[in-house]
Amino acid sequence: MNANKEPVARASEPSVLLRAKFGPGMLLEHDDLEQLNLYTRDLSRLLFRSFFGSGVVCGLLVKPDVKCGKVIVTVDCGLALDCQGDPIYLPRAKTLTIEEQCSKDIPKELWVVLCRTEKCCSPRTAMCASDEGDVTSACTRERDWFEIRIVRARPECACGSEEPDKDPLQAVAGDKCWCVNPEHPCYKNHYAGICGCTEENCQSCGCDCVVLARLKQTSDNPEHPEWKADHRVRRYTRPMLMRDPQVFIEAEEEARKKRAAGAATTTAMGGESGSYTTATEDPATQGSNPGRRSKPNAPKSEA
Repeated sequence: MNANKEPVARASEPSVLLRAKFGPGMLLEHDDLEQLNLYTRDLSRLLFRSFFGSGVVCGLLVKPDVKCGKVIVTVDCGLALDCQGDPIYLPRAKTLTIEEQCSKDIPKELWVVLCRTEKCCSPRTAMCASDEGDVTSACTRERDWFEIRIVRARPECACGSEEPDKDPLQAVAGDKCWCVNPEHPCYKNHYAGICGCTEENCQSCGCDCVVLARLKQTSDNPEHPEWKADHRVRRYTRPMLMRDPQVFIEAEEEARKKRAAGAATTTAMGGESGSYTTATEDPATQGSNPGRRSKPNAPKSEA
């Protein structure tokens, strides 16, 4: 056996993904068939939250309006991902009316949140009853639902961006790319290649809601109020091609080592005779050969 093919070190343990396997003549149980759904769902959750994180993928624009003294909020169709990696899909625009029991004392700041829910349907009774004789039923379908909520305060458990006043532009100045600022707190770990939900950092993975916008009343006229939607509070996630951050980190480390080695060489050469000096400036200022040594100036003749 070729020794070069043997690993220098090895460590292994089971992962969390589990696939179901069947064989001819095997007696299947409910858990065996249910594992088919669990594997595909766990896999899609893992990929979605690792690739994109959580937030709005497309659409879901919030448009407030006032008609007949009532605030009407329309949310366009679109797609979002919650913190677990589950999709929240609005197939069509949805309109809500803020009634507040016909009161005009509506808060001047409201939050629009999109949440994911589930509903079991198509119940079916079991063929075999239990020993007590009770016939139980179970749902055979599970449909994804969405729920749009308009709340008075920002929810503590909801995927969104930081307050916009900390980074109003959320972009790199002078850059034509539509990428967000890699140093922004909401996107820093994503650009650094850090997983958003790991065993050590999984406090945000129980959130099923996504912040869409913040509604602000811009007019104090009670008869003709005006509202504006602020979308800067939502986290916008969209697939993009990017450079490997680890390659950049390794290149910076190599450059740092070379600079340190060059500084040490310069210090060592400084202790020798002054016949020659080593050029350590930018190669662009040293011509085609940055490592050449320059001769000392000839001594001036006495007058």
